[in-house]
Amino acid sequence: MGDTERDGDLPVADAVAARLKRLETILELAPVGIGLVDPQGRTSMTNGALHRMLGYTDEEFATMPWSEFTHPDDIEPNAVLSRKLAAGEIDHFDMEKRFLRRGGGYLWTALTVSLVRDANGEPDFEIGMTLDITERKRLESDLRAAEERYRLLVERVPAVVYVAEPGPDGRWHYVSPQIERMLGFTAQEWMADPGLWLRQLDPADRDSAVADKQYMILAGTEVETRSDTYRIHRKDGTAVWVRDDAMVLYDQDGNPTFQGVLVDVSQEKELEERLGYQAFHDPLTGLPNRRLFLDRVDHALAGRAWPGRSSVVLFIDLDDFKVVNDSFGHASGDDVIIAAARRIKTCARAGDTAVRLGGDEFALLLENATVEQATTLASRILVALHNAPVEFSGHGVVIGASIGIAAAGPGETTETLLRNADLAMYQAKLRGRGRYVVYEPDMHKGAVAQFRLAAALRTAVAAEAITVAYQPIAHLHTGLVVGLEALARWSDPELGDVAPSAFIPAAEQAGLIQELGRQVMVRACGDVARWRVETGSDAYVGVNVSPLQLEDDEFPGFVVKTLRDHDLEPRTLVLEVNEGLLLDESSREALWQLRAQGVRVAIDDFGTGYSSLSRLRKLPVDMVKIDQAFVSSVESGEADLAFLQAIIGLAETLNLVTIAEGIETLAQVGELQATSCAFGQGYLLARPGPITLIPATLAAIGADHEHDR
Repeated sequence: MGDTERDGDLPVADAVAARLKRLETILELAPVGIGLVDPQGRTSMTNGALHRMLGYTDEEFATMPWSEFTHPDDIEPNAVLSRKLAAGEIDHFDMEKRFLRRGGGYLWTALTVSLVRDANGEPDFEIGMTLDITERKRLESDLRAAEERYRLLVERVPAVVYVAEPGPDGRWHYVSPQIERMLGFTAQEWMADPGLWLRQLDPADRDSAVADKQYMILAGTEVETRSDTYRIHRKDGTAVWVRDDAMVLYDQDGNPTFQGVLVDVSQEKELEERLGYQAFHDPLTGLPNRRLFLDRVDHALAGRAWPGRSSVVLFIDLDDFKVVNDSFGHASGDDVIIAAARRIKTCARAGDTAVRLGGDEFALLLENATVEQATTLASRILVALHNAPVEFSGHGVVIGASIGIAAAGPGETTETLLRNADLAMYQAKLRGRGRYVVYEPDMHKGAVAQFRLAAALRTAVAAEAITVAYQPIAHLHTGLVVGLEALARWSDPELGDVAPSAFIPAAEQAGLIQELGRQVMVRACGDVARWRVETGSDAYVGVNVSPLQLEDDEFPGFVVKTLRDHDLEPRTLVLEVNEGLLLDESSREALWQLRAQGVRVAIDDFGTGYSSLSRLRKLPVDMVKIDQAFVSSVESGEADLAFLQAIIGLAETLNLVTIAEGIETLAQVGELQATSCAFGQGYLLARPGPITLIPATLAAIGADHEHDR
């Protein structure tokens, strides 16, 4: 109203000019591009914003039809709308249109067009307003591309992506197509049935899965991904293990939704179960292993035992299993272990736990049992193991075992119960094997004594306090000393004189036998070298060798070096070994190496082990020392003498020297002198003692002792 009053004071022409000037200013300052298009399609009037958008001048706009700076795809849609506008079908139109910039490239715009008519109602010109939406279109394009990438990712990832409302009947707003591959339901079927997820849950996992979802809702608005693993059934009824990784998101009204991913973890679960099984089971036999056994014993001891009953452990160790491995190979050894495991498990009662502890050791746990029940079961196991040989590769091996039995007492621990059963098993070994022994408290005292013995022996070996005594081996007719057997001796300040039968096994168990054996070998070679010089004798020295020494790869070289250090010929040394040792392949190999150097080998206590005379031809043996049991029996009858003569005769045919051990009476000497066994040793001839007291020739046996007959 104010403008009209002011304009009223001016001439009409000036007022119009002023009004036009203001309109031009407004047009020029407008933030959108504005153009007036005549009926010929030329843009006769434009503003600065349009110039800046497209880069054309007023003159270029005025001479170019709009179609020349329009994207080809947008010309016809624009023309159609303009015709409708001219025909009065519409009063304006809006469209998104691309304009060609003067410098090249297209500009996306939002175009709004209105029509101005003349006094006769005919179209006079169009007014177009243009807004640059290039950035918006770029963002829209980026968004569409991102959505497409996300869609492809969601639909192709090997997992099910979902958005669902909470609650048993909550709707599933979205589920990816992978649901069909995982569970057999299409995405449409799944989303159409809100209760399907709950119904398909495995009954064993349903409560925990639902509780986990409820916890997520109760936990509040904090965004935190939670994982739950459960079984869900396919459309065909089979179960699938899935991991459900989900979070709760809230919309602007505070309504929660689950957004998550379902991953098929069935293979992981199967692997987990396999690994779990392997962690607690022996891979060779399928029996539970030591780890599971200890856990079962822990639980058994923690439970309440019935009156007069307790938890009982049977500790089972196969007898001479190493011989099987060494003679026939580890594959055959595995066959024996598998057969033993099968038989032990068959003997076990329902509820008993049969396990393989490792190597050739097995165990049984009897819960709420009596010692009488345990001994009955032990007898059944021994019979089952021994009755039928295990057949493999054309061979058959009879399995023997030693069993220790220990019953839990008040306050018993797993460690002490197994220790007691182990001690009892060790006693079964000492008492001849192939039997069971029930633990008694004195056995633990014996184990403590054995520990003290090993500790004292370790000190003695370190101080080189083991001495050597010598017993001569003489010609039974002339008394000529042909050999000296070196015998280790040990006298401890606290334990007194300890028998070799006690400290040699202790040395083997304590890992001292190699060093003890080296000391005896060096001392024996040194003593005999000096004795031979002093007496002029060419007698050999016999040294007992442990199987553990022969397992040492350096042993043959050590022996050769020791002989060289004392200037002794190799044949001066005779290694005395037991019969069972010759069945060990590694031991035979070491002995063959030494015999190749000239060292001789004798079987000690022949007749008490596993050898047969027929096998001796193939073994690295030069002598057999006939066990005292056969020598002493010659006085009891002709049959025993004939048996001894047969042994001597067969050995002679194999070119083996025979030596009679343990000669204690002149009667035995007389019987032996009547055979072809020319050599012997024993208390009658000379007791073990210092080498300096042994002459080169013993007194003539027949003459000196004739009066004792």
